Amino acid sequence: MAMEYGSPAGTLDLHMHSVYSDGSETVEGLIAAAQGMRLAGIAVTDHDCLRQLSSIRAAARGAAVPVLAGVEVSAMDPATGRKLHVLAYGLEATPAGDGPLERMVDATLFARTQLSLWQAWTIMRAGETFDGRELSLDEAIGVGSRSTGFYRQHLMEAFSHLPNADERHQACVKRLFKGGGIADHTIDYPAAEDAVRAIREQGGVAVLAHPGQMDSWAAVPGLVRAGLQGIEVHHPDHSLADVERARRVAAEYGLFATGGSDYHGTFGKPKAVGCRYIGADEAGERVSRLFEDEVRLS
Repeated sequence: MAMEYGSPAGTLDLHMHSVYSDGSETVEGLIAAAQGMRLAGIAVTDHDCLRQLSSIRAAARGAAVPVLAGVEVSAMDPATGRKLHVLAYGLEATPAGDGPLERMVDATLFARTQLSLWQAWTIMRAGETFDGRELSLDEAIGVGSRSTGFYRQHLMEAFSHLPNADERHQACVKRLFKGGGIADHTIDYPAAEDAVRAIREQGGVAVLAHPGQMDSWAAVPGLVRAGLQGIEVHHPDHSLADVERARRVAAEYGLFATGGSDYHGTFGKPKAVGCRYIGADEAGERVSRLFEDEVRLS
């Protein structure tokens, strides 16, 4: 069963992506969209890099909508072999880029970029076409030129020239990248508990992202022992049962609640900034403090 969401005005969207990773919108565009939706605050949480944090904060200065500069860390649960994501807020990049989390995510980003380049080469070598067009690596790299890495989304934008939600685009992704397709491959990710520890060691606040989407519930006890502080309750892929379960987990382990759209622009499924959100009352004092601390970081 789906949960009903009304107007997002006055709420918080604490999970979205920009051109700095695998989103199609600039930070300025995300802020403008949030202002148009009359959101009370947002977080830009690009994947596996901290180098963009200062640029996000520069773009947010003077904006009518408060902005958290965050990161979404890719990890895995060694006990189940399942991938999971951890949102990190309140971080700063180190001058040398050698903080504990930076070292971890740099390895992930390098591996992901290598994989995407290999996938592009594989598709080109196989002579695959979309509407009679071959993939142009130059065009794909151009699509991702503002990103900190090279993603499948950049490759597919150049290949299909269609939004991610388009059925033909999705059919191509499924055929090439899933179920034993010619570009079906993955990379290794750091252990989730190590990711949480690295976030905390670098001064950040760690939140388990979309546990219902990735079925990462079993990892919660170990993540809490490692320093997890919050859990994403509201997400486009969360059913009402997922929302209720996340709330129970938050109460059981003393975690604060967050929520957001996981918006990627035309590169993802959610249709709009603010399509999922969390109210300020449910987010509580701990999230309010994140916005207060962000002023100091900016």
